[in-house]
Amino acid sequence: MNAEDKILSARTGLLWDQPFFGALACQLQLVDATDDPRIDTMATDGKRLYFDRAFVGKLNRAELMFVLAHEVLHNAFEHHTRRQHRDHRLFNVACDYAINGELVATKVGKMPAMGLLDARFTGLGAEEIYRLLEEEQESGGGGAPGAGGQGIDPGGCGGVLDAAPAYDEAALAEARAEMQAQVRQAAAIAKATQAGVLPAGIQRIIDQLLKPKIDWRAVLRRFVDDASTRDFSWAKPNRRFLPLGHIMPGDISDGISHIVIAVDTSGSIDQKILSEFAAEIRGAYEEGAVDRITVIYADSAVAHIEEFETGDELVLNAAGGGGTAFSDTFRTITERFPDARACIYFTDMYVCDFGDEPPMPVLWGVQGRTKDFDSLTPPFGETISLAA
Repeated sequence: MNAEDKILSARTGLLWDQPFFGALACQLQLVDATDDPRIDTMATDGKRLYFDRAFVGKLNRAELMFVLAHEVLHNAFEHHTRRQHRDHRLFNVACDYAINGELVATKVGKMPAMGLLDARFTGLGAEEIYRLLEEEQESGGGGAPGAGGQGIDPGGCGGVLDAAPAYDEAALAEARAEMQAQVRQAAAIAKATQAGVLPAGIQRIIDQLLKPKIDWRAVLRRFVDDASTRDFSWAKPNRRFLPLGHIMPGDISDGISHIVIAVDTSGSIDQKILSEFAAEIRGAYEEGAVDRITVIYADSAVAHIEEFETGDELVLNAAGGGGTAFSDTFRTITERFPDARACIYFTDMYVCDFGDEPPMPVLWGVQGRTKDFDSLTPPFGETISLAA
């Protein structure tokens, strides 16, 4: 069989054996990308399925079914809209680890020998895996394994392309909405085809995909952007457009963009979440959205204060203990840092003493309160769940 016929045969197999994945695979337009240097396996951007003929020729039917399901989950997990400023190849590796553990657990086809699988990453999101891999790279531990060639897919099991450039929020939002509609449709088809009884693994994936969610990273970036006072200048080109060959004006501060981060050291704040947040803020540093950060560590009272400026590596630590009260923190912010444009408070929200509202907007990053998060009603500020 030629490559197209092998793909169609594998897709038919998915429709019979795993209709959820098969229905999503049928939505993708086949594109021969054999001559595209980015693609030496397969790849998808949410609408198309790009394939390399030589790669398809090496796979048997069960392996090809796995790869098709792999590409489908790239889209269903919205990896094609989430890369932002991250390295393309390393992000593909992170996405592969996030996907392959799920597919192996649900016994979809057979993972090709070159596929990436690591039990410590199963169940984690692509962004968290990316951060862990990046830390391994920085410490000299590798961080980007895989048998792939020079294309976007070092994992050798199918890659993901961006649905739109990172700066085109409207196009990315449209791609997310379109994919969410396709996932709901595929879930309905799967339930109808299998008499309403889905394998437990598939049901868990569908429940995860259909659960209403807010990406705390997007809320955080919006909060940071709203807190910035900026103007445009040709003296500082926008780095997002440079890879596209366009020189556009970048933004500069009208004054100092100063943000206060408060860390509740009394609670069970997850160090991994704090590290991931720090990585997002480093991205804001690189784009010029933040010039200065004050970090306040506190339990029932302020214990320690650190200052970071542009170019510094932001490191947050959750170590500490004691009771919980926010009044001393907000009193310190109001008295010592009135120039701050915003305050972000990481806490488990087990507190009665909120103190007085400071003279700047507050974003509560709540960790460890997934079951009762919707019932949390602080007297001021906007609340996001760090479990999202």
